[in-house]
Amino acid sequence: MPVRTPARPAHCTVRPARPAAPLAPGLLGLLAVLLLVACAPRITDDGAQPYVSPQPERIYPGPVPVQVLDRFLLASFAQRHPDAAQRAGLVVLPDGRAEPSGDLVPQDYQPESYGLELALRLNLRSFPSLLPGFTDDSRRTFASPRQWTVSALDRTSLNVFSPDLVNTLVVFATLDWNSNGVRDWLALLTQKTPHDEGFYLGYWLVVEDPAPKGLLQARLLSLDEYRGIGQPVTRTGEEARAFLDRLLREQVLPASQEAARKAADEAAIKAILKK
Repeated sequence: MPVRTPARPAHCTVRPARPAAPLAPGLLGLLAVLLLVACAPRITDDGAQPYVSPQPERIYPGPVPVQVLDRFLLASFAQRHPDAAQRAGLVVLPDGRAEPSGDLVPQDYQPESYGLELALRLNLRSFPSLLPGFTDDSRRTFASPRQWTVSALDRTSLNVFSPDLVNTLVVFATLDWNSNGVRDWLALLTQKTPHDEGFYLGYWLVVEDPAPKGLLQARLLSLDEYRGIGQPVTRTGEEARAFLDRLLREQVLPASQEAARKAADEAAIKAILKK
């Protein structure tokens, strides 16, 4: 189980020291930048531990039938993750259907809108992505940070954006990924920044054991990096986490960083004027 790490370390609280003499404006700007870098958010899985759900009761006595919501994405997923799909018992047929097949049972949790569920309840800090840079321990969903704007939402998908990041989420299939008799959701999250039109990321996710209440926990299976029209670079595990951490710090948050720099400058100036 991942170890919880605070989004912003406690030592990053800014308490201006009492200066012996007023600081030059250039020095104030440098101080603000150094504070911003020191307090920059890190990519963590910290959302998984505080919201652990009890082991759900098995709904299906046998194999859980696959529900195909997007044939193209499911076929792409199976081609990219053949070993994982085989371990989960997933077989995608040439016509886009999938095995195991069968009837869905009434007690199976199937929301009217997967897009709405993702908007309101997906824990954005439960998997490595760029989203922890826009959240904290008290604001974990698209519904809680005020910077998100929903531009499209339907039964299986969601599109939300901010000045720094555009996110699209699609649930393309449901099945029992972790073999416990409860239906899980396979989803694709794509992210791009308006500051670099030729670049975007694709996250292949599994939302495990979704229930009608509580936060939805996602797990990253792999990350695709696209630049231009070339083949994507795929990363998993710690390699994906380190890449995202560096990208978030260096490229993705220019608008947010500029706002933070201005706020730090203003706070430092007000503290000096009070002395």
